[in-house]
Amino acid sequence: MNIHEQVENLLANLGVEMEHPEQGPRAEDSDDSVPEISIFQSSRDHYGVFYRLDIIDQLPQLRVILPVEYGALKMEMYLVRISPHTPLHSSFAGMTTYHGSAPFEQGRDAALQHLLYAIAEMLKQLFWAGNLDTMTFPPEIDVKRLV
Repeated sequence: MNIHEQVENLLANLGVEMEHPEQGPRAEDSDDSVPEISIFQSSRDHYGVFYRLDIIDQLPQLRVILPVEYGALKMEMYLVRISPHTPLHSSFAGMTTYHGSAPFEQGRDAALQHLLYAIAEMLKQLFWAGNLDTMTFPPEIDVKRLV
């Protein structure tokens, strides 16, 4: 049983039904790109901050959700991506399109998840090294405020 089936079984026991790609996107989804992998985390270093890690169109993305004292939502959200100028930008595409041996194919999902965690840690570090007030960040990442 692969990681996707394990998660689906776990969520099914909690009463959650997973959407399958063959079902197509839901009407409320405004973006046609469906994450290949999604992971949610709470920050250990920043109180009240949450992260969503995704691989979308074979590229890692990090969404940073911050609590704030103002606005109707009382939160801000930032999209953090690896700059196309870095060598890691195409690492997921290379991993997903490579056709290797049977052991490689069996371990691909786990390897992608570990690679996502490693890159996410780097994205977090680079994000927090930036300045939210001026929206200036290290050149290895591209940051966009979503909310």
